[in-house]
Amino acid sequence: MHRGRLVPYMMLAPFFILFLGFFIYPFFYSFYLSLFATRMGSSQFVGLNNYFVAFSDSSFWSSIGTVIYYGVLQAVSVLLLGMILALFLDSSLVKGKAFFRLVYFLPYAVPGVIAAMMWGFLYSPELDPLLKIFNLFNGGKSVDLLSTGHLIYSIVNIVTWEWAGYNMTLYFAALTALPVELYEAAKIDGCNEFQIALRIKLPLLRPMITFTSILSIIGSLQLFNEPFILSSLTSVPPNYTPNLYIYNMAFSYGNFNYSAALSFLLAFVTFVASMIFLYFTSGEQRRERRLQKLADRNRRSQNQVYSPVEVGGQV
Repeated sequence: MHRGRLVPYMMLAPFFILFLGFFIYPFFYSFYLSLFATRMGSSQFVGLNNYFVAFSDSSFWSSIGTVIYYGVLQAVSVLLLGMILALFLDSSLVKGKAFFRLVYFLPYAVPGVIAAMMWGFLYSPELDPLLKIFNLFNGGKSVDLLSTGHLIYSIVNIVTWEWAGYNMTLYFAALTALPVELYEAAKIDGCNEFQIALRIKLPLLRPMITFTSILSIIGSLQLFNEPFILSSLTSVPPNYTPNLYIYNMAFSYGNFNYSAALSFLLAFVTFVASMIFLYFTSGEQRRERRLQKLADRNRRSQNQVYSPVEVGGQV
């Protein structure tokens, strides 16, 4: 009897052991490290001083500005392309949907490091003769897609290639969950595929669009693989992105305490950015809740007004 009760806990034990070992312990240990600083070869307790220094670190905030600009470009390209592909596959005009879903999703199956290395070589004019097409728009001069001015757009291209199919899968799954009766009623009213997509599918996709946008915000602020891999092929500033700056601070400069504080600051910025986005995108839901509460309050007050009133102990 008692052995049977222990079975669920035994099944959950591997997860909790890994969760404690690879998330909870590193989290608290990193916070512990952030409260110290190495001075004169010894570790000294400095409290929140590392956080005060991080808040005034212009290199860190410069990297935040870079990923914000990158995030806007990436979100527009990845989410828009994924949505267009999903709407395209969900229409009645497409044949062989399973084949195209697989083809669009395949880039996501390629590890990010491998994708960055592959695109890094494709950006080399010596290895990719198709890059000569860009020379036509540059007065015949060679275009270096890994130069400082073009690097961020090259990274956006890599990320779009990687993640558009993933977002397409999420949007397509949400579309297949919508009731088919809505489409049939719209067709009876004379709507074509474009009107159905614009007036029915897109409004109903709003929760999924919000979800993928939050993932995009988090992913943009955590950008690391692509600039780190491309740094072996071109010059990438050590503070190009927050995660790259944190990595270099820890493993290039050996300042693990300050890098731990920067990590917590980055997590805080990510959380605030996500909450701000959720606040502005849930305005309509808040209005609906307020109207619902107002309607309930009016209904209760009307019930009290029209309820029987006791007079002299009799109804």
